[in-house]
Amino acid sequence: MDQILRGKEPSEVIPFGWEDPVLYYPVRHHSPACAWHLQRVIRRYRPDCILIEGPEDAGPLLPLLADPLTQAPVALYCSYRDDTRLLETPEEGNDDPAAPVGTYACYYPFLDQSPELAAIRAAAALGVPAQFIDLPYAENLLATRAGRALRQEGRPENYLNDHYLWQNAFWQRVCEKTGMRSFEEFWEKYYETAGFAMSDEAFVRQMNAWCVLARQATPQEEMEADGCLAREARMAVRIAAAAARYQRVLVVAGGFHLWGLMHPRPEQTRPAVPADSQAVYPVRFSFEAADALSGYASGMPAPAFYTAVWQAAQAAPADAFDPAALWDQTVLGFLVKCGRRLRREGEVLSAFDEMCAMQQARGLAALRDKKAPGLYEMQDAVLSSFVKGEANLSGCQPLRVLRQLTTGNGVGQLAPNSLVPPLVQDFQAQCRRYRIRSDKTSLQELTLEIFAKPAHRGASRFLYQTEFLGCGFARRTKGPDLRRNKDKNLIRESWEYRWTASVEAALVERSVAGSTVREACARELRQRMARAGRAGEGADLLLQGFLMGIGEDAGSFARRLEELLLGDGDFSSLCQACRALASLEEWQVQYGEAGRCDAAGLLGRCFDRILQLLPAMGAADDRGAPEVQRCCLLLYQITQRDAFAGMRPRLLAALEELAGQNPVQPALHGTALGLLYGADPGWKARIDTALRGYLQGTRGMMLASAAFLQGLFYTAKDLLLVDPGFLKQVDGLLCALSDQDFDALLPELRLAFSYFVPMETDRIARQAAALHRGAAGTLRQAGISPAEYSRNEQVDAWAAARLAEEAIP
Repeated sequence: MDQILRGKEPSEVIPFGWEDPVLYYPVRHHSPACAWHLQRVIRRYRPDCILIEGPEDAGPLLPLLADPLTQAPVALYCSYRDDTRLLETPEEGNDDPAAPVGTYACYYPFLDQSPELAAIRAAAALGVPAQFIDLPYAENLLATRAGRALRQEGRPENYLNDHYLWQNAFWQRVCEKTGMRSFEEFWEKYYETAGFAMSDEAFVRQMNAWCVLARQATPQEEMEADGCLAREARMAVRIAAAAARYQRVLVVAGGFHLWGLMHPRPEQTRPAVPADSQAVYPVRFSFEAADALSGYASGMPAPAFYTAVWQAAQAAPADAFDPAALWDQTVLGFLVKCGRRLRREGEVLSAFDEMCAMQQARGLAALRDKKAPGLYEMQDAVLSSFVKGEANLSGCQPLRVLRQLTTGNGVGQLAPNSLVPPLVQDFQAQCRRYRIRSDKTSLQELTLEIFAKPAHRGASRFLYQTEFLGCGFARRTKGPDLRRNKDKNLIRESWEYRWTASVEAALVERSVAGSTVREACARELRQRMARAGRAGEGADLLLQGFLMGIGEDAGSFARRLEELLLGDGDFSSLCQACRALASLEEWQVQYGEAGRCDAAGLLGRCFDRILQLLPAMGAADDRGAPEVQRCCLLLYQITQRDAFAGMRPRLLAALEELAGQNPVQPALHGTALGLLYGADPGWKARIDTALRGYLQGTRGMMLASAAFLQGLFYTAKDLLLVDPGFLKQVDGLLCALSDQDFDALLPELRLAFSYFVPMETDRIARQAAALHRGAAGTLRQAGISPAEYSRNEQVDAWAAARLAEEAIP
């Protein structure tokens, strides 16, 4: 590597001298070898100031990152809201001031083995100032062309990116020449496993050699479009200012940038960014999010593995440091963990298999001329020694387990401080209170007995609050669903939840809404209620507030909903409001929210508004009819409650008016008559008359009979079960249909009969059979035994073989 710079020594391109007033140290982000040598360089160079590639507006967070109680992985969360539309190109511009503005966010992660974090900690230990010198996130965006780097659609949201080091055909050719399968394997061999055995000067020289070649292979236009040159110009200005103030300045930056820092372009003037539109917060991060193989472009793969390498290097005595033993013991530790985990999962694996795998990893390292086995030798050894049989989807459990172990599922921890938004702190406190794990990234399950245990009800409210804030933390998978009026017979709730870095980022964005999760939800609920334009939307928000246990504003919400009910003329919206209010009125006692608002009064007013519109809904089309049907049945069920029994006469009057219209949608006609029959069996004669009208009318009336039956069976299916005469009329309808008409009506007929349970359909089938055949069992077929089925399979196979012999297709 030392001789690839066209005959020049790397030191001639990027000087590295212990007496230089400004010493440039090249890094690859999250490289343990880079961080290890950086610690040694800092001890030898003894800088008066350390400058670090990072957003300069995050400078106040440096003491927090250096705090011993801060445990990596952690990250800086940078956000920008383009209130003044600085990022909109003329093509993207929008003259409407009410149009939504663009929002942007990214992470700057730190792992224990991150050279930047090592520099921050070393500066704190030496008592010398440290400083971030890169462009703030918003200015970085302004310097980047639309569709590139940080502004690229679908790009992983990270501030740093090492892609210049390997995204080039030349580097792919280098990997081929050296027999490496990927850049990461190349890097581990020549920089990680070999790096710990090098002197500081040799390691820096080799880093600079690679990075300078990467720079030469990257077009200037690409670096300009990505904002790379603008960032280097700003960092060069900050370096010059520090050099004028301090005698010895250490610059810690991506190796790709060092040439640009020493030969910068003049810094360009850009529009000023409003201070209140950008922010930087410290947040916890996870190994999973920092894994390069999961899309994090500026990281290295297997972060938990390289963290273990780093920790072993830190623990090793300086006077007896053995780089080969460092890697050897780390690989052995992961092989043992992998074997133990596989045995817990039921895999047949012995300690001897682990010994064979370790021996093979060492042999592969020797064969590949490596100082010690690394990640890729370990993966190959597991594939060879742990996978029993073919390496297919069912046989690769060892590789999946190894991948999980080397990636890790740990989450960092921030030292107590006032820089973390109170909303995030309250979220963590609530998780601890209800024993909800937020220190792992694996998917967790939780079952809550919401009616038996007050603590479980509190946990349910908290999870509903996180769901309402849209932070992506929890999802209810089972339990009573009051919003959709389903599964109300269940007494437990089941939730799935998973902490990710985006959860905390979303809470940071919401931190302006309140200092606690409950307070943020209450404010967001008030704002949404104020913006609501329909009664259905307002009632759903009221129900969500009930589920979240936010009842302090229930009175004002109720008044706002009354306004929406009075002004809403949309029947569908009123039906949605009626369903939500019916659930609220029915369940507020069970959920411990009784008396928060006058749900019964609101439901009564919604009931009145629907009755005013109901008769006119007879003209609804086929798509709108199901909503009206559901609403009619709901209103009927509401009047079965003692508190609303007095509303039954008005409902029946509205249904009678609906059924008496001409024309009327057939399904609604059947629904209304079925409900009227349920209240008064005397309506049976009216139903018979209506059915005869469909049977004996025009062909169009006959074709509408299936929809009529669907509506009738929806609300009064017992007619077909208790009245043989009615069954005979329906049978006559089906017999009178031609084959073509029967095929056309079949979907609706199936829907009509879907309201009957299997036992009821069996009973109807026997009665229908008796009408035509006089024998109840003619349409039934007994099942066959397993022995008969097996025998028939054998006969079928024998016949297929004979046909094949005779070449009969």
